[in-house]
Amino acid sequence: MKNIYIYLKTLLIAFVFILQNCSIVNALICSKTDPINCLQFEPLARLWNVSNEEVPKLLDLEKILISIDSKLQPLLNGLSFGGTYIDIKAGKINVNTVDQSKVNEIRNKMKNDQDFVNFMAANNTLSQLNSTFNQTFILAQQFNITNYEINIEPEFNNVVIYLNMHDGKNKKFIENVETLNPSPIIKPLSNKEKEEILFNSSTLVEKRNIYILVDGGNKIVSVNDHANGTLACSAGFWMKKNNEDFIVTAGHCPDHFPSLFYVYSFQDNHLIGPMNSRFIGSYDMGFIKKTNTNIMLRPVIRQFDIINLRFLQFFIVGSSEITSCGIHICKAGQITGIGCGFVSAINSISDFDDRVLIRTIVVANMPNNDGDSGGSMFRYNGLNGQSNLADAVDIHIGGIPGIQAVGMPINIAFELGYPLVTI
Repeated sequence: MKNIYIYLKTLLIAFVFILQNCSIVNALICSKTDPINCLQFEPLARLWNVSNEEVPKLLDLEKILISIDSKLQPLLNGLSFGGTYIDIKAGKINVNTVDQSKVNEIRNKMKNDQDFVNFMAANNTLSQLNSTFNQTFILAQQFNITNYEINIEPEFNNVVIYLNMHDGKNKKFIENVETLNPSPIIKPLSNKEKEEILFNSSTLVEKRNIYILVDGGNKIVSVNDHANGTLACSAGFWMKKNNEDFIVTAGHCPDHFPSLFYVYSFQDNHLIGPMNSRFIGSYDMGFIKKTNTNIMLRPVIRQFDIINLRFLQFFIVGSSEITSCGIHICKAGQITGIGCGFVSAINSISDFDDRVLIRTIVVANMPNNDGDSGGSMFRYNGLNGQSNLADAVDIHIGGIPGIQAVGMPINIAFELGYPLVTI
């Protein structure tokens, strides 16, 4: 009798999964005649300051600009140009240009696409920026400063440093970096921001109950040994390895390792399984192995849009690598819900909580806060105007609330042997 019950329960779970995912067949195609299907575009529409119905056309344009930028970047000599960034509203790729004599050469090589390219006068070449970037990092190590971020930001045609200017031990560092050529832009953080920027961005919550479904952006919790409660982060994406199921999240989420994780709800406790594999040196990723057969993972992102007070749901159909600045990325986290921002840097080094993080993607104007760590960072796929399709790009690992978010590329998980599960 027990075996029959288990068999029927397994069939029921499979049936529910099929029902919940069958809407991929009835795609939400956004159009002016069917605006209800455009509601899922609202977070991106807010970022671009356009109507929901305008988003599909801009997504198609953004894909074109990314493709052109990928052809353009290898042609730009680092001694003559200072990087590129996409301006989606203008429909242009801005090229920071130091040596104007090289413009016609590039135009001739980009004849079919030159209408999309805008050469802007600039002061700093990419070679100079890379030199300042490397020297800044060396000085940061030399003066043993912590809690900083160093980016090459093409929109400013400069290296940008984020740190607490009021920390006495940073004074000598600042004096030295200001002598570099070009001299970096230093953006000060208040003491409050300095505390929040730490990449230990899990939040303490009371021990409560748990759902059986786990989607990207859901609250996940691990037991906190030092307080009467649990630490909360956000789920990232469903991954596989050796035919076993995993959830990728931020590696710093638990306060001890290995650690058991649960999925949060108000009804009952459901164990997901242990995080027994994580990388928190130069990277910040952890993999939670699903050992509870009652837990159902889905290639889905589902979280609240706090601005419009509705749940949004996206199906993961693929992944993409971020190679251009100025393009959109969105995030699903259990604290700030779903929000979008612009990629401001793809060449970044961060030192938070005594860990130097490399290969991070910096996203400006993206809502984020403690507890969003580990959440799904994605791009709208927008195929044929469909508003419910997404590509995985990053795992949210921290940031500066109200200023920017930082992501760890999903490609790192692939390099570690964890493929992504998609619809």
